[in-house]
Amino acid sequence: MKHKSSFLLFVASAALLCVGISSVFAKAPVTAKIVFRSSRDNNREIYIMNPDGSGQVRLTHHRADDVSPTWSPTGEQILFASDRDRFQRSWDLYLMDADGKNVRRVFGKSRDRSNAVWSPDGKQIAYRRREPRGTYVYIGTIDGKKEERVAIGSSPTWSPDGTEIAFLSGFENKRVQINILNVRTKKQKVLFPPEAKPSWINGDLTWSLTADKLAFSWNQEAEQKNVDMETIYTLNSDGTGLKRITSEAAPRETSPVWSPQGDALLYNKTDKNNRLQIFKIALGSDVSEQLTDTFIPKVFGDFFQANSPGDWFDPAFALPVAPRPQLLTTQWGKIKTK
Repeated sequence: MKHKSSFLLFVASAALLCVGISSVFAKAPVTAKIVFRSSRDNNREIYIMNPDGSGQVRLTHHRADDVSPTWSPTGEQILFASDRDRFQRSWDLYLMDADGKNVRRVFGKSRDRSNAVWSPDGKQIAYRRREPRGTYVYIGTIDGKKEERVAIGSSPTWSPDGTEIAFLSGFENKRVQINILNVRTKKQKVLFPPEAKPSWINGDLTWSLTADKLAFSWNQEAEQKNVDMETIYTLNSDGTGLKRITSEAAPRETSPVWSPQGDALLYNKTDKNNRLQIFKIALGSDVSEQLTDTFIPKVFGDFFQANSPGDWFDPAFALPVAPRPQLLTTQWGKIKTK
């Protein structure tokens, strides 16, 4: 019995070690990649593609819905939301390596978590958590050991220096506003619009790590029932410089995603079949480029989210915030010589 217990302990320890090693040695893409969600197989799954729309590859293969993918700052991992916990029957957060392998849940206890983003240093994540009394913004550690409620709202996005989080509030009364949270003091302020007039901001808010601007889709004249006329805007992080990106307001322009350089945006827009596809536009240009062209049979009604952008990674702009395999090898070599 003693030998059997020792063997089981060894197996468990080895399994944990293998998980740790596989996470440490996960490889980032060597070229720029866009991670996105697609429903082309009548099930929402995570894909990657090149910035020109070529080379589309499916990463997840699960009967559940997988959505809202986002790259880690180093590009070695992808964080996403999934409803694959059939007992909880709600979204929760999962991690996988950049090639789609080593899928694991972030937190031990399942809760309704989604819309997650990484902190610039890669140590924390901010996300939406739905509870019986409302929807809240939480901050948690990437190892899943700690989480803290920090605000009432949704759609958090981190500032380039990691000191602030922008998020949305006011969905309950159709007066949606962008708020800024100081991560250290937990103090909040309204950034935009300064007055809570009836308007609608889509639940996708993103902060460029290089341009120090926010991007969002906004309908400044209509309430929630008329959100079809949303279009993409950018705003300086101090609340100035509001700018509409497309030349004319068009229906269903949502889900903006910044390029790593901060000079272009991905976004959703309906095609001629009334299906949301991913488009790309350079800032200062009136011409957009369609990156996806997925046809989904009309089994979900006249409007369906065929594709939706998640995040854009470029190794040239990756931040060296995580342990690197070559550093571990060097340290191990030094230890062996002593």
